[in-house]
Amino acid sequence: MCGIAGAAGKDSKPAVKTMLETIRHRGPDGWGASFLGDITLGNVLLKITGDRSQPICNNNALTYNGEIYNFRDIARKLHITTDSDSEALFALIGKEGVEKAVAELDGDYAFACAADGELRLARDPAGVKPLYYGIAGGLFAFASEKKALCAVGINTIRTLTPGHMLFCSAGKFEEKRVSGFATGERITDEDIASKALYGALEQAVKKRNHKPCAIAFSGGLDSSLICALSPGAKLYSVGMAGSHDIRQTTKAARLLGLEDKLHLHELTANEVESAIPAVIKAIESSDPQKVSIAMPLYFASKDAGRDGIRVMLSGQGADELFAGYKRYESQEHNELELSLRKDLDNIAANNLERDDAVTMTNAVELRVPYLDRQLVELALRIAPELKIHNGIRKYILRMAAKEILPDELVFKEKKAAQYSSGVHSQLEKLARKNGYSGERFLGKYLDDFFC
Repeated sequence: MCGIAGAAGKDSKPAVKTMLETIRHRGPDGWGASFLGDITLGNVLLKITGDRSQPICNNNALTYNGEIYNFRDIARKLHITTDSDSEALFALIGKEGVEKAVAELDGDYAFACAADGELRLARDPAGVKPLYYGIAGGLFAFASEKKALCAVGINTIRTLTPGHMLFCSAGKFEEKRVSGFATGERITDEDIASKALYGALEQAVKKRNHKPCAIAFSGGLDSSLICALSPGAKLYSVGMAGSHDIRQTTKAARLLGLEDKLHLHELTANEVESAIPAVIKAIESSDPQKVSIAMPLYFASKDAGRDGIRVMLSGQGADELFAGYKRYESQEHNELELSLRKDLDNIAANNLERDDAVTMTNAVELRVPYLDRQLVELALRIAPELKIHNGIRKYILRMAAKEILPDELVFKEKKAAQYSSGVHSQLEKLARKNGYSGERFLGKYLDDFFC
């Protein structure tokens, strides 16, 4: 996990240096750059898997952000010995090219490779890892965060679409889909679906687990299920004193027998106020909902980082796959299926990019088991009538959870994250205290921190 940046053009070297300095928080363990003519690739390193420095370069070059969970299988296939997923990826691309390589990847990634004066960018199908690009004054540049592109004068910034590759050569650009989620036979049997789902989630969590590992814990169904499948992980819960999340996580940890693993952070008004600039800078947005959701995750990852933990698991994606939001309740089966797919297609822009930015500002990698490729493909096969059944949202996930969770957690109702932590309410109090009133008063208050 790290931050990547690169550029093509006569001023690529100084531009990449500036971009890497801007996102240095993503990789405190080192940095590097490779030069191939007018193309420069760069990397700031957060060391988790292997000791291979980046970018990797011989006649070609690769800079990569993410985790490839099947890299050992890839290495065996290519007859190479390595403990580095980046090295396995580099070898695979060298042998098969980008388009064929991404079809074999099981993981979350954003990378760029340069060869023969051409540049190719790629992003995983869910969009777990971010990648942005733009052009200004004859310079094409890309980076893990928008602020890096702004630092080199690029103001019109595009997001590489999840599952797509961008081909750049001689000032010409082409974006095309190269990966996605396979569909298969519809699953309508509840017993078959719940057992398959439990097994897929168990594997998804297992491959993402790390020692030491943290979990962003709200005490609800999604995070409790991850906790139960992650023995040894520490649980980090953040909220205002007396908030729903503080009460619920304390109760849930007791029900799971994990009280000794729970790290509670009861926020004060001063802490929230002091963190506003850092959170807005990280997520590059002053939208009240985004700030309210990002704030607890900011503190949770900061606390985990201080405890020496570099990997945190999150329940992100469960609502979009299994119909967790209240707005799904009134939809017919066909409409629900279309809504869920639309929300899955937009989850990167709506949620993942925000969460990545706010955890990586604390040099903590966020992993999302529910967006494991095999689990997503299974979820897409499960009939919508098993996702909302007799008015119960996330029904099939709850049935799978009965394998390992007590009923009190299995049937716990969801509460919106921005409200359950008490942070949104606290931000409103701060806005009023500072003299803001009228329509959109909270937005105006937060806008004044955004520069």
